[in-house]
Amino acid sequence: MSTLKRILVIAPHADDEALGVGGSAAKHLELENEVYLIICGKRKNDSPEQIKNATEQYTKTYQLPYEDESYYSVFNAILDCVESIYVDVRPDVVYIPNHGDFNRDHRCVHEVCEIITRRYQQHPPEKILMYEIPSSTTQSFNNNFKCNYYEQLSQQHIIAKINTMKEYKNELREFPNPRSRDGLMTYAKFRGMECGCEFAEGFHLIYQKS
Repeated sequence: MSTLKRILVIAPHADDEALGVGGSAAKHLELENEVYLIICGKRKNDSPEQIKNATEQYTKTYQLPYEDESYYSVFNAILDCVESIYVDVRPDVVYIPNHGDFNRDHRCVHEVCEIITRRYQQHPPEKILMYEIPSSTTQSFNNNFKCNYYEQLSQQHIIAKINTMKEYKNELREFPNPRSRDGLMTYAKFRGMECGCEFAEGFHLIYQKS
């Protein structure tokens, strides 16, 4: 990461951003990049207080009003909202969910992202990174997530990621569930081993403007 950037993280649900991009977001913020977050909808057990505490470090957080497990039925509405925010933010780097996740809402948001991050527009992104969401990505029968881009992280970045996830008390699980403190630390070490460092997050680089 070099020079100041405007970063946009697009999350299907509250906590997906912490699971998939939490360490890299902490690193971006440490480098004084602007980091914006879109949460595309709400679940019945979401706690506004938990979401506020978990996302307060972001430059700005947008939460859309759409109901969990209904995203495909309101596809155009989500698309319009996300695109409107994208145009306002004008991000350099966009993090989007994996296209083959177990969760249908995740797949829907990926399809929205394919449209809003198109290269032929007034403000095309410089880089698009697809992130994995532990449990939803790995539990898919069609799990074809392949890392080809790694963000090297410090232990402090991973601790920040874990502390953020701890704010989502309704979504935190016990080890060996990957949505646990030990699970996230294990994931970070595993991705780190893949790229020859202590800790990392792995992504699939979809596009990078040279």
